[in-house]
Amino acid sequence: MHTNSRFTIFLLLVSLALLPACKKPSTAKAAESKLIVLLSSDAQQPYEKLQTQMLTRIALNREGYSLKSLDAAGSAEKQAKQLAEALAEKPYAILLAPVDPGLFDASVTKAVNDGVLVIGLGENATPLPCSSTLEVDQRQLGHLAGEIAVRSLTLKAKEEAKSDVIGRIVELRGDENSPLCKARHEGFMEELGKSPGLVLVHDAPGSWTRQGGKDRTAEALRLQSSFDLIYAHNDAMALGAGTTLGSQRQQVLIIGTDGFQGEEGGLSLVNSGEIDASIYQPPLIDLAWMIILRRAEDPTFTPKPKYRVAPLAITPKTVEDLRRNGPPPLPAL
Repeated sequence: MHTNSRFTIFLLLVSLALLPACKKPSTAKAAESKLIVLLSSDAQQPYEKLQTQMLTRIALNREGYSLKSLDAAGSAEKQAKQLAEALAEKPYAILLAPVDPGLFDASVTKAVNDGVLVIGLGENATPLPCSSTLEVDQRQLGHLAGEIAVRSLTLKAKEEAKSDVIGRIVELRGDENSPLCKARHEGFMEELGKSPGLVLVHDAPGSWTRQGGKDRTAEALRLQSSFDLIYAHNDAMALGAGTTLGSQRQQVLIIGTDGFQGEEGGLSLVNSGEIDASIYQPPLIDLAWMIILRRAEDPTFTPKPKYRVAPLAITPKTVEDLRRNGPPPLPAL
């Protein structure tokens, strides 16, 4: 798929195309339709919500495929039932973002053995015996945020003619215990560790929401009085943080994560100056769809066990280039 058309799908998020007003397909044609099932861990999170929207948009415009989207809303038990129900429908492919991969090993093994194309979405799916797993290195997301933090605060020290690079930093995680947040935090701290004057003074979960970003930033202001930088694990929390800082906003750098277009998307927020940077986390749906189409065209095609899609830092210097040229190319199949 051409880069610019792929970029348009997930950044512009245009209104879903209306189905043409034509007669109902024949029963024979309906029987040939390939069922694709998307099992989201929590579709209320902006990143997963975007992936659901992307897949819906793609499936609506592709004849011969039907889509069923199921949301576990953070419940591993609910998702286990959803997977069992999905397998009973004998789908062509399952896209699985697992809440708890420990519950699905046997089910995924059986599905793959039965010929179902099972594509794991995200690092949490890595332990599962999927046909293939697609992921973005979450630790690398943290590293990129840390690099921006160190570079920005080093520049600030030079502008203020200070010999030492110092800074008080707030981190807003999505939640407290997820492996995803842990990996981002560790990558971020590894970069901060290269500059001893940078200190994490407040670390709290913001529930992936704008309101959570507001609440945790207000809490940090009460407890810490002042700080120099906020690193948020998604752009919605980063936006909430920015609207809470008030008169201190000009003195505090804000880094978000995800980097999409839209009201709470980092690409838009960096472009408008509401936050200072974002780490682009590529959606995995385009690559998953490429694998589905390739398998449909060639039943002997075997995808690689794992594909890793590279993240990218978005700053005021790079935002226009990203908007114009689109994201880096996807890995080759």
